[in-house]
Amino acid sequence: MSFDPSLYLSQAEAYTQGPIQFHIVGLTDVSHSKLSQLDRWKEYEDPNKVSVDRVNNRGTRNQIIREVNMDGDNENQPPAFTGQARFKLTLRDQQNNYCFAYEYNDKLSFLRQGTTTTPLPIPLGSRILVNKGTLILNGVLMLNRAQCSYLGVLEEDNQLSAQLNNGIVKKYITYLTEDLKNSK
Repeated sequence: MSFDPSLYLSQAEAYTQGPIQFHIVGLTDVSHSKLSQLDRWKEYEDPNKVSVDRVNNRGTRNQIIREVNMDGDNENQPPAFTGQARFKLTLRDQQNNYCFAYEYNDKLSFLRQGTTTTPLPIPLGSRILVNKGTLILNGVLMLNRAQCSYLGVLEEDNQLSAQLNNGIVKKYITYLTEDLKNSK
């Protein structure tokens, strides 16, 4: 089954009529600013060129200090870029229809596994199966654990995955830099 989001743009709320398999071709952390994301990607590219301070955290890996709260106690705040992130997914179905999907109500556990060596928790080109009855709001899929299954990168997807993930750090740095420049 395919998914054409343009069919749902005029409907405030709808539901998928059957299971749909998608490739994840884009992944964005919408819970952190683009500037914070850019810093994170630059850290992966070259940790020595990141313009932030570091503090030794009791003998463990150096923790990056991105901001300082001068107004109150910061002890109860979760560290940046942990499992607190919320993601927007760019999906492509088997008929080359593209759509967006957001984590909705609960977090998708496969986006918390961290199986890559980049800020992306999963490799692009991975497949997911969206089950019948998944909520669609104005053409956007709203994903939750009960209605979404992670299938990973299948053998026939290796070429797509390699194409999407090759040079991913530079791609994201370029994208975020241009996006921040254009938003001024």
